[in-house]
Amino acid sequence: MNPATYSSVSFGTGTILKYVCFLMFMALFSACSGDTDDLEITEEEVINENNLAQKEDRKLSKFKGIFATNNTKYRGTFFLEVPKNIEDIFAGDPEAIGTLTLSTGENFDAEVSQIKQSEGITKNSDVLVQFDSEDFSFNFTVDENNQPVISDVVFKNQDGSIVASEETNSNTVTPVTGTYKCTNCQDQDSPLNGIILNNQERTFNMLLTTADGTTSIDIQALVVSLQETEVISQQKCTTNSDYTFCSYGSGINGTNDNLVWSGVHRYTSTGANGSSCATLAGNFALQYENFGSIEGEFKSDSSCPNKTYFISSTGVDSNTGLSPDDAWKSIEKLNEIQFQPGDQILFKGGEEFSGNLNLDSEDANNSANPVLISSYGEGRAKIKAGNDTGIYAYNTSGIKIDNLIIEGSGMHTNNSSGISFYNDLSGDVKLDYVEITNSEVYGFKEFGIVIGAYNGNSGYTNVLIENNKVHDCLDVGISSYGEFSSSKTGYAHSNITVRNCEVYNIEGYSKGKHSGNGILLSDVQNSVIEHCTVYNSGSGNTSCGGPVGIWYWDADQVTIQYSEVYNMSSGSGCDGGGFDLDGGVTNGVMQYNYSHDNDGAGFMAGQFTGSRPMKNIIIRYNISENDAATNGGSVYLFNGNNGTMSDIYVYNNTLYLSEKSSNQGSANIKYTPWKALKNNMNFYNNILFASNGADLINIPEGYDGYFAGNLYYSSSDFSIKYKGLTYTSLEDFRSTGNELHNGTDSGFEGDPLLNNPGNGETIGYGNNISNLNAYLLQSASPAKNAGIEISDSGSRDYFGNIISGSSDDIGAHQADTTIKSSEVALK
Repeated sequence: MNPATYSSVSFGTGTILKYVCFLMFMALFSACSGDTDDLEITEEEVINENNLAQKEDRKLSKFKGIFATNNTKYRGTFFLEVPKNIEDIFAGDPEAIGTLTLSTGENFDAEVSQIKQSEGITKNSDVLVQFDSEDFSFNFTVDENNQPVISDVVFKNQDGSIVASEETNSNTVTPVTGTYKCTNCQDQDSPLNGIILNNQERTFNMLLTTADGTTSIDIQALVVSLQETEVISQQKCTTNSDYTFCSYGSGINGTNDNLVWSGVHRYTSTGANGSSCATLAGNFALQYENFGSIEGEFKSDSSCPNKTYFISSTGVDSNTGLSPDDAWKSIEKLNEIQFQPGDQILFKGGEEFSGNLNLDSEDANNSANPVLISSYGEGRAKIKAGNDTGIYAYNTSGIKIDNLIIEGSGMHTNNSSGISFYNDLSGDVKLDYVEITNSEVYGFKEFGIVIGAYNGNSGYTNVLIENNKVHDCLDVGISSYGEFSSSKTGYAHSNITVRNCEVYNIEGYSKGKHSGNGILLSDVQNSVIEHCTVYNSGSGNTSCGGPVGIWYWDADQVTIQYSEVYNMSSGSGCDGGGFDLDGGVTNGVMQYNYSHDNDGAGFMAGQFTGSRPMKNIIIRYNISENDAATNGGSVYLFNGNNGTMSDIYVYNNTLYLSEKSSNQGSANIKYTPWKALKNNMNFYNNILFASNGADLINIPEGYDGYFAGNLYYSSSDFSIKYKGLTYTSLEDFRSTGNELHNGTDSGFEGDPLLNNPGNGETIGYGNNISNLNAYLLQSASPAKNAGIEISDSGSRDYFGNIISGSSDDIGAHQADTTIKSSEVALK
């Protein structure tokens, strides 16, 4: 037998692979040197200055191969570069080196030591080149078909074998070495073909030759009894992302030893980092009359930077899981795996999978190379979580969840959350990178999506929750939380973005505190919620302090923008508002939002008892229509802490309110009597439009606020309640010191001439928030150029008009964007 002869052939559109298998290393390859003389030529005699001068002009052959000895740990890959021309081979090349790389990563080199030749030297096979070093030696020649023959391999005084193939531009060769073992063998005294049956790992080697989508594999040793047996197998390949997955199985020719086997070759020639890689794994079974079935598994030492695991309803958990054609079946199988950075977990689109996927600190945890959990093929896969959590990640990050449906058993039967990340590590550890995108979550009791923590300031950073639909959950749609303490400094989480999410039917229930919230983030610094829509939630709430459609509490440097909230209910409790910056928020902004038809306030800012201080809150360029159906006002402020709420700026909002009988005493701007609200409360350039008996302003006695540049209009009686008195005109209200700015009267009383106030209707998820023509100013509107000038007024108005310089139109529509000559400081 010539161990260096290999081939691959094609039939039709499929690629047929020919596997030439060899006896396990009990019997090693014999030398194939041919008839040679014993003529020895030293390097000095062969290599002269003329050879060196012509070296760069030589054409070189590159050979890659695989290596093994009887010692399982001595296995690896081989590389050799030699001249192509006969004369150059005969002349030798002092810099030609054969390199052996063990599976441990160690390298060993052997240089040209001798050359042997047959008489005449008419062809390459007439030359035998010997390579030698202290640890490693071998002979090299080629056969009559110019296939490499490597013989007399010795490594560390042990006989070995090398099988190699020439690499060309059209024939990329990837050597693979690995191990196999029997998985159902018991230790026995009697061997099979000279090898004791047990579960110890043994060596296999192979060459993967890939070119133009075709792959051939030469197996040097796989199973002990496959001496000189050919196995021909159909290759099925698919490509996903950068990688090609090829499935192999028992071929049409079968084997002499009744071999049944399957494997997956995963490779890329380009890859994300520009380098090629290959890995192979699989299972085998041999049927013997005396021994029965001998089952085993094999895997390569080399691997691509990450693996992709496929889950299909037609899969089998005993498969490798590494290709669509060799997929696993169950989530339970996934839970057995420790996922490495860059791994992918792909469920077949359009199919359902029951179970609960759990990851922990042994999984992922690399922000630069995240684990992906997603679907493949057509449509989204569905994870049916039953009464438990759909996907739970504990003390780990570096995870992206995309394009999935996560379904619980129902909000009234499930006991957990849809997607949950939780960190309770000690030492204020911020776990980096979480993405949850393009998914749908529903049917859970607690949270649809939650980023949780509870140990000091440990939590998560760089979190993106985008393009998700969360609905029919009982308590909260999307949330973050940490370990709250009014005396602590810092925050559990940072850099959380919630974008383009639709949240609805978050019912709420009786739990001793507010329930039925849409998007609620807390214990976070540097965060934004934008382009989201929340609606039809809170009907089951029985308490106060919420629910609210979109809000923050205990947070710093946060923004809510470009979002819509409607039909929020307070249930049998209170609130049920649109937007809120609540207890302990500092440096918060609510801008470019639309709130309408909610039981509670359109826009709230307030402190609960025991919260951290609140400071520097901006509410600007928002529109509220017919909020406060049962409590609150269009804009609603409250304080439950003494002296801890200051620097509130409410400007350029358009607030329309028609009072409902269920909330008599509602107002466009309203304070609730509790603790003091006196520290720099400012209201500039807002349109206050009251109808059906609603007050324009309602601020109790003992509370302060400064009003300048606002437009007041009531379709019924003009009513401003301020510090225990009622004012029936703007002129009367100026007697309080309000609407007097820099010694000059400010503000305006009269119809703002909006396009169609009270009829803004619903914009709806996915539509541009600026599609609200009802609140554009008509050309003759008195709101134009009627406000005070404000610095830091933002870059745009509600409708997307660019603001160049300072703004002095009143309301959320900046119709005149002329740059003003002077500015008034905002803060």
